[in-house]
Amino acid sequence: MNKIFIKAAVLFLITINATGYASAQNVKFDEWQNLTTSGKLPPQCKIQHSNNNLDIVKYKDRYYLGFRTAPTHFASGKTVMYVVSSKDMENWEYETEIKLNCDLREPKFAVYHDTLNFYCFAAGTGMFSFDPRQILRCTSTGANKWTKPESVNLDGFVPWRLRLKKDTLYLSAYYGKNLYNSKHQANLRLFYSTNAKDFIKVTEQPQVDIEAAEEGEFIFDKAGNLFATVRLEGTGALICKADKSAIGNWTKNRVKTKYDSALLFDHNDDIYLVSRRNLDGDMDKLKVRKNEKKRRVANLLRYSITRKVTSLFKFNKENLSLDLVTDFPSTGDNAFPGIVKLDDNTYLLMNYSSNIHGKKKNWIRGQLGKTYIYWTRLRFTDRG
Repeated sequence: MNKIFIKAAVLFLITINATGYASAQNVKFDEWQNLTTSGKLPPQCKIQHSNNNLDIVKYKDRYYLGFRTAPTHFASGKTVMYVVSSKDMENWEYETEIKLNCDLREPKFAVYHDTLNFYCFAAGTGMFSFDPRQILRCTSTGANKWTKPESVNLDGFVPWRLRLKKDTLYLSAYYGKNLYNSKHQANLRLFYSTNAKDFIKVTEQPQVDIEAAEEGEFIFDKAGNLFATVRLEGTGALICKADKSAIGNWTKNRVKTKYDSALLFDHNDDIYLVSRRNLDGDMDKLKVRKNEKKRRVANLLRYSITRKVTSLFKFNKENLSLDLVTDFPSTGDNAFPGIVKLDDNTYLLMNYSSNIHGKKKNWIRGQLGKTYIYWTRLRFTDRG
């Protein structure tokens, strides 16, 4: 009996190491802390019902957090974008805010030439419309002092990620006008800048011109090669790579799994993804024998009424796939993570979610309800 048990145990270990959960053995995280209900945010931050889009960076021994607060997940003229800072994640100071009587989304930090830059985009006020207008930028000029937000002249584009490579700042952005109708002009591309304000196309042709391509997340490995994920709204995703000699030429693998709110980070030159995961499976699951438009709409409707979690995946550089590592405590409306490296094996990870200790919700209920900003410490440890 003992021999049978041992064989079964060995078989089980081999099996889990061959599945998407293989890396779960060496990843741990602390209990998630709710920042929005902690009472530690400065009094200038008037927290509303929905607290979602965020980014975090460490700059001159301080953590800087940018986040959106609004009545719901959806567009509103009451939206405010706050920037706060802390030395210890416990005591937070007010830095600045952006309030323009329109929607504001996709906060992004970038440190360039020892200057902290903050970006977001301004949009309309229609609750169920997606109307990106201009990308804004402001910079820190000292303790609790910031410039006024100014346009970077990429009207209609939505910023997704900024990465520094050598002395060049790269921006991924997609054209978001008419994203949900037939007038959309698919245009997801890389830009570069040498002053953090003026962005130039890496190539004349877009990196992705597939309909409804958005959220182009990318990262460089130690060799300088580029790896990326792209959300295809209504159908799935692309997993991509580009050689360091031609970072504008993307090789693409199209998959039916949708990776929302994607964030890539590297650990010992392995690449990991944090993103929203649909618990109901692949995006393109319905058998709709109509035209492409109706198929996409049916997929989006199903997606809205199913449950989501925020998950960690490992990026397979060779076959351009993603292996599930673990799910994080999350429900309802969740994801849009931010991350900061603390030491060789530890990361500060932030995310938003509906109440992780409450009743499980589907996505649309979460989008209309309360959401909170949470954080944890993510640790990589040696396998036993």
